[in-house]
Amino acid sequence: MGDAIVVALGALIGVLGSFPPAVLFEGALRRSAHVNLAAGIVSIAISFLTLLAALFIGYVLNPDVFEAFAVALVASFLAFWGVEAVRGWRAANDRA
Repeated sequence: MGDAIVVALGALIGVLGSFPPAVLFEGALRRSAHVNLAAGIVSIAISFLTLLAALFIGYVLNPDVFEAFAVALVASFLAFWGVEAVRGWRAANDRA
């Protein structure tokens, strides 16, 4: 596989791994939504296990390009949550 495909696949999986907690985060940004702690813990566990499994499978399938895959996965995950953090900060400060 080419490096570009590996990087794109890593970025895609990083964003997909962000979705379970992001659904709850979006619900928490709405005033009328009720989000409980148990659902938050479960969503974090699902996200963690999904990303961990993707990293393991990526390493087993092709260890030569694993570094590019892992960096793309982590970078896209952190970029996604960076954007969500700014949105949460804005929502918290607009309500004050």
